[in-house]
Amino acid sequence: MLLHKDGLIELNYDVVHDILKVNWPDLTGATMPEINYSLKKLIDTLRHFDIKRLMVDSRGSSVADISREDHQAIIFNFAKKLMSTRLEKMARIETKDNARETVVVQTAEEAIHNLGIQYQFRNFSDELSAYKWLCEN
Repeated sequence: MLLHKDGLIELNYDVVHDILKVNWPDLTGATMPEINYSLKKLIDTLRHFDIKRLMVDSRGSSVADISREDHQAIIFNFAKKLMSTRLEKMARIETKDNARETVVVQTAEEAIHNLGIQYQFRNFSDELSAYKWLCEN
């Protein structure tokens, strides 16, 4: 079920399995206010529908126009805002960009350590594996 769509993100909800799927936005040419609005909409949707599982598909996104520091700040702030929801599991489908994946992994580890994140987080190379993991109890 399509819950929201704007210029950056599309939120699709699998009601049966309580999974919200979002394709991580292509941040090329996006402004910080646009990015913040879309991520706020994602957080608000998780809260409003009390969704416990999130699948983030990063394969089609690009962060070429964003500095490493800004990219890390977006990830860290997103992880922090997720703590205000009742999220239990988050699966992320990786990109093919090794440098980007290094930034994501380092920032995720930092967020988990510094924020005391309670939800489970895992990276996957394909959607099917991510979906299966999210459906496990």
